[in-house]
Amino acid sequence: MAKRTKKSAENKVAKTAAPAVETTPATTPKLIVAQRKFNRWYVYFKGVAPKDNVGCGCKTAKSAMRYMHLLKARYGATISQNIYDRLQFEAQREG
Repeated sequence: MAKRTKKSAENKVAKTAAPAVETTPATTPKLIVAQRKFNRWYVYFKGVAPKDNVGCGCKTAKSAMRYMHLLKARYGATISQNIYDRLQFEAQREG
């Protein structure tokens, strides 16, 4: 059976240990963009590898805007203002 150390000794070791330094670089927020292809709006992250990307093809501009807001809330990403304005224009034209 292994000898157990006292809790006071454990606390001393924990206090003297150096604080952990985060070495990973700060991640920049991802940019959400949309593109119209084959009569659908494809919403995805710009500059992200395809295997890491989450995106979908939306039938209407209004549903693409909703999906952009969902990605923003879920991942903390930013929405491209130019594309968002274009989607608003297209949504008003459709509806």
